Amino acid sequence: MGLEDRILDKFEEIGKADRDEGEIRTAVEQAKGDSVRPNNLFKTLDGDETVPIDLLDDGEQPHYFLRGSSVDVEGDGAGGESITGWDRDRRIGGAFTLITEQRVLVIANHFRGYDEHTIPYDSINTVNLNNGLLSTRLSLQTRGATYHLSVSNSDDDEAQDSVNYLRENRQQKNEPDSTEDPLDQLEKLQSLYQDGVLTQDEFEEKKASLLDEV
Repeated sequence: MGLEDRILDKFEEIGKADRDEGEIRTAVEQAKGDSVRPNNLFKTLDGDETVPIDLLDDGEQPHYFLRGSSVDVEGDGAGGESITGWDRDRRIGGAFTLITEQRVLVIANHFRGYDEHTIPYDSINTVNLNNGLLSTRLSLQTRGATYHLSVSNSDDDEAQDSVNYLRENRQQKNEPDSTEDPLDQLEKLQSLYQDGVLTQDEFEEKKASLLDEV
């Protein structure tokens, strides 16, 4: 029996996650990154029974699980209740960034328990990976806050692959609906540009394409 099989058997036995074994295996096999594996999905968060996979919706596919030591948030947040409640908030302990096909789930695991917050793709303006001498941080700038997420305990290639995936999904979520009237799309495009979601080059390129349809 392999290591992952033993981990699955262990957590099935003690009932840590409300997920069946087949669903867990499917999630691991369909993930784009190697970091989505049972030992990450079943990390205890609150010293009791909660584990990261419990925080996913039914059928939600995780693709990357990045690990670090801190979550640092600047700004007024984007609708969160805990880690984004102040103009600047920092949690030190365990920082888990779970990137799924639907969202970015940030988990700050610290001595008082854990905080979780969802970052929708359509709220993300920029995605950057900052490699320092001692640490690596994934920075996500949204309309309401900037998240600096430690990913120093993750593989460098895995972190970079996750950035590429985030940028691709951000762009797809922020593109105007092609079934809308071109004039309505132009108005939405202008709003996205003014909000900083699109760069000037992206705005001009998409605007020229839409004007050809008018």
